[in-house]
Amino acid sequence: MAKRKRMMIAAIGCLVLGIGIGLCNHAQLGTDPFTVLLVGLQRHIRFTIGTKTVSATIGSLNLVVALLMILFGFLVDRKMIGVISFLAPFFTSVGIDLIGLLFPSPVHGQITPFIFLLIGELLYATGTSLCIFANAGYDPYNSFLIGIQKLTGWKYKTVRWTVEIVFLLVGYLLGGTIGIGTAIALLLTGPLAERMVSFLKQKWPL
Repeated sequence: MAKRKRMMIAAIGCLVLGIGIGLCNHAQLGTDPFTVLLVGLQRHIRFTIGTKTVSATIGSLNLVVALLMILFGFLVDRKMIGVISFLAPFFTSVGIDLIGLLFPSPVHGQITPFIFLLIGELLYATGTSLCIFANAGYDPYNSFLIGIQKLTGWKYKTVRWTVEIVFLLVGYLLGGTIGIGTAIALLLTGPLAERMVSFLKQKWPL
């Protein structure tokens, strides 16, 4: 039962993370550094990033990068990898697609896009913290980040900042687009997720 509970929490985390990404993308104020990297890579490699259905994730550049991240995490510590590591991209895609269905048209106005962005960032960090807290096998991105954390001994937020700055620079040089949303994601996601994980471990021990 405990294992199923962890799996459910991780799956919900991936779904919430996807909804957060969808809201941030819908705000059109800049994407998170990892998406900047994917957009930049897409300009040079013929893959699709968008996933209008879960099955469309298969064969996409996003899935290829996710599998590489899982492989890295497995080589560092195979205990980090579980079923949820492979299901995470699909749950995340469902969350992103849900926002696309609920809000098919771009948001307008001076305030509304920022509201979408801030709510999206909060959900993005919440989903990330749930995936880490569940400890049922990390999603691909956190498998990569926590793998680096285990190798370096750095704090999670330090690893995340370092990796995302690299992703941001490489993605921008390859032609990815950035904006205020990129800066917010870069500065807030790591610290928010770290504090949320600490809070969850204190209040809701598994």
